[in-house]
Amino acid sequence: MELAVYASHAKDYYAIVEVLKKHHFKFLSLNPGAPLPKGIKALVVSSKDLDKIECPPSVKLIKVDDETLPITPAKVKLALDGKDLFSELVIGIDPGETYGLAVLGDLDLIDCRVFRDLGALKEYVDLLLKARLATKVLLRVGNGSPRHRDKVLSTLSSTLKGVEVEVVDESLAFNPPPLLLKGTPKDAVSAVKIALKRGVKLRFNK
Repeated sequence: MELAVYASHAKDYYAIVEVLKKHHFKFLSLNPGAPLPKGIKALVVSSKDLDKIECPPSVKLIKVDDETLPITPAKVKLALDGKDLFSELVIGIDPGETYGLAVLGDLDLIDCRVFRDLGALKEYVDLLLKARLATKVLLRVGNGSPRHRDKVLSTLSSTLKGVEVEVVDESLAFNPPPLLLKGTPKDAVSAVKIALKRGVKLRFNK
């Protein structure tokens, strides 16, 4: 086991565990005062418990609170891969009546979500970009619905400084292997395909 979790409050613990299980991470739950087992590469800890546990320099400490919980899977993936940053983080968005989103870090699927509200989508993208998890960030938006595409780009415009933006022809989107799509919500499958397909670059926020 390479991942461990510690949170002294039940609410915090179950929130962290729910996110990790959703993303198919295997982990060890630590008891108060118990030593960190050998082989652990990353330790996820509630921000309320930082003073209650010792973490050696060889173990990546991932601090979690209510705000940063949604991007914990990306941080865990980095830690388990022994990386400080992804070389490239790609965010794929399938705009429509709902907004499918997929996040790929160095071509590995890290997260996928479906949003019904553009404001919630923006909050997640803001959080992801604020964390500075990659050397390069690329946003790819599908053009299946030009009206919804433009709404996405307009809503995210204040967020995308320094981010490369591409518009992808969804009819030519790449069909990824089924293993990559395992556990992906139906409405987010198109977002994965969009994230994997090169599009037309936009001169955006330059």
